[in-house]
Amino acid sequence: SNIVNPSFKGDWIFPSTELLQTSNTKASAGNISKSVEIIQKSLKDFGIQVTMGDVNIGPTVTQYTLKPHEGVKLSQITARSNDLALALAAHPIRIEAPIPGKAAVGVEVPNKISAVVTLREILETKEIKEAGSGGTLPLGRDVAGIPIVADLYKMPHLLIAGATGSGKSVCINSTILSLLYQNSPNDLKLLLIDPKRVEFSMYNDIPHLLCPVITEPDKTVNGLKWAVNEMEKRYHILSESHKRNIVEFNQSESVQKMPYIVIIIDELADLMAQSANEVEAAIVRLAQMA
Repeated sequence: SNIVNPSFKGDWIFPSTELLQTSNTKASAGNISKSVEIIQKSLKDFGIQVTMGDVNIGPTVTQYTLKPHEGVKLSQITARSNDLALALAAHPIRIEAPIPGKAAVGVEVPNKISAVVTLREILETKEIKEAGSGGTLPLGRDVAGIPIVADLYKMPHLLIAGATGSGKSVCINSTILSLLYQNSPNDLKLLLIDPKRVEFSMYNDIPHLLCPVITEPDKTVNGLKWAVNEMEKRYHILSESHKRNIVEFNQSESVQKMPYIVIIIDELADLMAQSANEVEAAIVRLAQMA
């Protein structure tokens, strides 16, 4: 079950996904046929005729699809979301009108029992194995339970925002782990910045780190300045070798391959508040050019 990166030559052994936890919880949507009936009847009570379609059970919500009859406006259905929530005794529900890529409307109702989506189950899916990029990030499952992945190298910048306790740091840890599962130290170098001091300390011994985890504000400034210089140096090398980007450069023969460098900052807001003047210029520069 190892995730093998074909570009790596040498004796780097990738970690096995067996190190990660599995989850046995199954999602339960309650009585599905009753909910289908309630949705159809509630809409009919308001004079909206629909034909019910497939039901997709996702990890936290179940999506009921329906097709409105001719002459029914979508706005009539979306206006009835509170009435549907009352009839189903479920809150909150979401109406997707229409579902992207389908000629149908989706009503998403929270499950009675949610399933836990683990990092391991997404890392073991064919979506990750067939992605072909070392920067593939497992995001989770969608409403239909299909694994969703994204390519960090195509983004190439990502801001994770949310309220306290909503799982930003867990998300960052999942991101780091998924990168370690797909890249050898030759393919990827990490620069971890952790003003809180407690979030990244466990990564201090991994060979992918450019330097130990940075916790001091002044060292952060130096680290980001180094990254700007490294970026300029790389652009210089690329222009000399007439290559557009790192992918083209690494594909050419007889070159010392450039590893990707991923900079991960926990608590960016805190860093900006402390030393905005020095940090902001470097971050803006990297975000525009790197």
